[in-house]
Amino acid sequence: MNKFVCDGKTLRGSAIETEEGTHRFVAQVTVYSRALGVALAQKAYDTGESSERATLKELLASLDIEGVLIQAVGTAFSEGVALHTTQSFFTAATPAEKTSSTPRGPTSS
Repeated sequence: MNKFVCDGKTLRGSAIETEEGTHRFVAQVTVYSRALGVALAQKAYDTGESSERATLKELLASLDIEGVLIQAVGTAFSEGVALHTTQSFFTAATPAEKTSSTPRGPTSS
C-alpha cells in the first residue's frame, strides 16, 4: 500500500508579536511519499492567516490520493485523531480555517 506522511513545522526565527500580544510564525506543511522517499508537495503559510490543517487540505487536494494511506499525526491535525474519522476534514476548506485559538511556537530547533 502506498503511504503519504504529512508533517508541519514552524520556521525558527520567523516569530513576530502581534498588536494583541500573540505571536505569528511562518510555517510549512510537507507531504512525503514513503515509497518514493521524496517530498511530493510543500507549502508555506503565515500562522496568522491560515492553519496547518487548512494547508494540508490544499496540498492533498492537489494530489491523486486514491488508495493511499495518509498519515498525519499531531495537535494541528485533529488533536491526534485520525483524519479519516473526522467527518468535516474533506469538506469546504477555507484558507483562514483555524483549528485552535492557541498560537503554536516553533516545534523544531
